[in-house]
Amino acid sequence: MKLTKKLKTCLVSFLILSFTTVAAASPGKYTSLKKGDSIPWNGWCFDEKAISELIVKKEIQQQRCELRVQLNVDKAVAEHNLEIGKLQAKLDYEVETRDTAIDALKQQNETLEKELVAISEASVVVPASLGAIVGALIVAMIWGASK
Repeated sequence: MKLTKKLKTCLVSFLILSFTTVAAASPGKYTSLKKGDSIPWNGWCFDEKAISELIVKKEIQQQRCELRVQLNVDKAVAEHNLEIGKLQAKLDYEVETRDTAIDALKQQNETLEKELVAISEASVVVPASLGAIVGALIVAMIWGASK
């Protein structure tokens, strides 16, 4: 986010600067001179090689600017993709952990259900058995008392 904001600020500053220099510059004068002629005004005199060098430097400067902007955009995209990758990895980990916890809880629930069924069966059998034993003891006591 910060890099994008910096890029926008840099681009706006560059545009303002370029428009200002174009607006402030007056149309240039030129004339064809031969060796030994003097220029009719104060200024600089360039030969064809110097002019071509200035033109090439300007074009290279534009290309450098575009390359810098592209580099910064590529960096921002790479950082963004890295952040997305980190978040995706974290999400995958959380899902895996959640699934493992759910499986463990299901297994624990099944174990508890089996124990509950076993206890329920025992709760029916134990009182019936106790009742039969107590009944047998009472009969034995009554039978022993009657003799």
